[in-house]
Amino acid sequence: MRTHIHGGRRRRGPEIPWLLIATVVGIGVVVVAALLFFSGTGGLSAGHATSSDMVVVPATTTVPAQSGSSATVSPSSSIVIATTTPPDVPVTGVAISVSYIGGFNGTYSTGGVTTTLTGSGSQMYQVANATGSVTAVFQKTDSTATHALTVIIYENGRQLATDSTSASYGKVTVTAAL
Repeated sequence: MRTHIHGGRRRRGPEIPWLLIATVVGIGVVVVAALLFFSGTGGLSAGHATSSDMVVVPATTTVPAQSGSSATVSPSSSIVIATTTPPDVPVTGVAISVSYIGGFNGTYSTGGVTTTLTGSGSQMYQVANATGSVTAVFQKTDSTATHALTVIIYENGRQLATDSTSASYGKVTVTAAL
């Protein structure tokens, strides 16, 4: 008859650490989802866009394009900004160029008259009846600190004054004597 020296219990092999495996799999799924999202192949779509001069906003919206056409975009939880070409500088009169990849708002004043504007992308605004001097004040409408808001004042196709900022909710003030 054999006697068991170690108390008769059978020794078990190493157990699989289920919590560790679940954690590794979870992290792997998050990494793959992030890679798909940031590479542009995951869930974000610009819908049936017909122009490259548009902004996709968080609701189904018709957004006027710079060329005068419009595009309808699908709902989204993020903002997608399309690159735009800068508008042509007019060869006569006074104009203000405002350029920012996101949204902006501001005013310009000349001869005691102030005009309020809101926009995004690259915009060229003709200043009617400009006399004496022109002051333009524009501000970013978001907290992005990686892209610059640039404001330029032109007269007869010649640049008179310019300034820009990359600050979060940055503000630019430009004044030019005519």
